[in-house]
Amino acid sequence: MPTFEFEAQDAAGKPIRGQVFGASLDSALADLGRRGLQVSNIGAAVNHNDPLSEVASEPRPVEVDRSLPAPAPLEQRSYMQTNVWGPLVGQVSLKDLAFFFRQSATMIHAGVPIVQTIDTLATQAREPKFKQILREMTGAVKEGHSMSDTMQRYPEVFGMIMVSMTRAGERGGFMDTALTYTADYLDKEIALRALFKKLTFYPKLQVGASILIILAANAIIVAVRPEGQQIQSPLTTAATWIILTPIIIGIFLFFRVGLKNLAVKATFDRMMLKFPGIGTMIMEMSMAKFGRAFAALHKSGLPLSESMKLSADACGNEHLRGLMYPAIKRLETGGTIYETLRDTRAFSPIVLDMVATGETTGNLDYMLQKVGEFYEEEATAKSTQAAYITGTILALIVGVYIGYIIITFYSGYTAGIMRAGE
Repeated sequence: MPTFEFEAQDAAGKPIRGQVFGASLDSALADLGRRGLQVSNIGAAVNHNDPLSEVASEPRPVEVDRSLPAPAPLEQRSYMQTNVWGPLVGQVSLKDLAFFFRQSATMIHAGVPIVQTIDTLATQAREPKFKQILREMTGAVKEGHSMSDTMQRYPEVFGMIMVSMTRAGERGGFMDTALTYTADYLDKEIALRALFKKLTFYPKLQVGASILIILAANAIIVAVRPEGQQIQSPLTTAATWIILTPIIIGIFLFFRVGLKNLAVKATFDRMMLKFPGIGTMIMEMSMAKFGRAFAALHKSGLPLSESMKLSADACGNEHLRGLMYPAIKRLETGGTIYETLRDTRAFSPIVLDMVATGETTGNLDYMLQKVGEFYEEEATAKSTQAAYITGTILALIVGVYIGYIIITFYSGYTAGIMRAGE
């Protein structure tokens, strides 16, 4: 049976370090939790002599990072912190977030208290900002607040989908499932971004290499023959970058800062839904998130109006959320789910038909889960296609750009020879 080394504190706060046997990490954590130990670190044992008995090492103090700030109160952050500085310099990588949600789901499912779970993961966080947030979250949960309360204070780190899914799990009593859904969503986002980077790497490399080669070639031409014909390129011209630099900075600030404003994001999301191809993909992904959240919430027994609100928050599209919220009043006045969703005008006929069938047969949560799975598969497939198409288009643009440079150079070179012959 595998052996795990752990560092923990007992009920009296005394540091303990030892080893524990378990069929898996989950069972080992559950065993330590039953003993009343607060685990701060655990991992596979490197060396153990007796695999048939539990061996505890001599207790010794656990190293504590005293540079960490004390938990901050859940007060509203300033506008600059939330909407400017946070989005610009305070983001956390998706890999770290995915690891946090995945490990949280595993530990909570194993029976580890939520305070202990967050505190343990805070010690393992690599980024200082994320470590500080998790420490703050630990203190807030100890005081009776929820995880989502702290998450909502840091929109630059935790997106609305993460906050909404966590809050849904807290209110519905399925935290481990909600956190697993969130981790799955982040893993797919990471995979899609990696695919885009992979498919667009070669075109970007070609552009960068062409700039360096042209600059080096012109430097050699000037050194050898100052009056010689130099290679002309738009991207090696100062005037081009005088125009492009403000545009690039503006685009960066818009996506990092501008979209944090809900009104701006709602307008942007509405425009994106109208784009051919892209709009359909965004709609399908939003329907998938809504369906999964609504299915889990409905199954947990939450009131329909509350389930609808939380699912609307989890859809990830501010425009669609704005369409869903007013229609929730119909549920509160006795309307059916089918009528409520139909009134939003945000759902496709397929979704409405499946909801009507599920409502009639009493299998609404199952039908919504299937809706989520169907749209998630469709959106993932289209996202992959979009990545390949984007890479191909960029490669063609780079080919045209390099062809333009070659034609321009040889045209000027030929003209220079003809003038010299005259």
